[in-house]
Amino acid sequence: MVNASLTAGSAAVGLVVGAAASWITRTLLRRPAHLAQSWWLGAVITATLLALLGWRIGFHGELLVYAYVLTLGVPLAVIDWVEHRLPRIVVLPQLAGAALGLGLLCVTRFDLASGLRALGAALAAAGFYLLLAVLVEGGVGSGDVSLAAVVGLVTGWSGWPELAGSLVLASLGALLLLLLPHHGSRRKAVPFGPCLLAAMTTVLTISG
Repeated sequence: MVNASLTAGSAAVGLVVGAAASWITRTLLRRPAHLAQSWWLGAVITATLLALLGWRIGFHGELLVYAYVLTLGVPLAVIDWVEHRLPRIVVLPQLAGAALGLGLLCVTRFDLASGLRALGAALAAAGFYLLLAVLVEGGVGSGDVSLAAVVGLVTGWSGWPELAGSLVLASLGALLLLLLPHHGSRRKAVPFGPCLLAAMTTVLTISG
């Protein structure tokens, strides 16, 4: 009963904060995209994601941190899907907020090991995408590197296998998008943001 109530409550909160966060999408998108800019799209996606996490994670401090990350992650994913860019004005507060939230959990739980692992995972994920940015000219941007740090921080809090799983799933998703035809040709630019965030959510949902 408690888990069902938390799932429903998380979904309700997701509807509200997702609708509010759609303002970010409307403000930062440079070209008209009516569906992407609609308030209900962000609300429904955010509500679904928070409901999944509420169901799997339960009433723990991590849920608040993950909810914050995903609430900002939905507008980022939409913007990246439409325009292939991840505005740092959103990614950097997302990274700072996640670090602050997990840092508070470290202090309140006297759990330094998880915090150090999360920090190491963030550096590892960012380093991996920075390497991709160097090797694949024009394919990976600074926003992707920053978002990879967010994903590394969040999944690294749970463990190194979660980080590895997220990076593998994100890579598979990017490869699938690359192979899909796009307007009669092959898609040349791959939005890594949606792939990273979807992979992170999948891993967190599975691992609980």
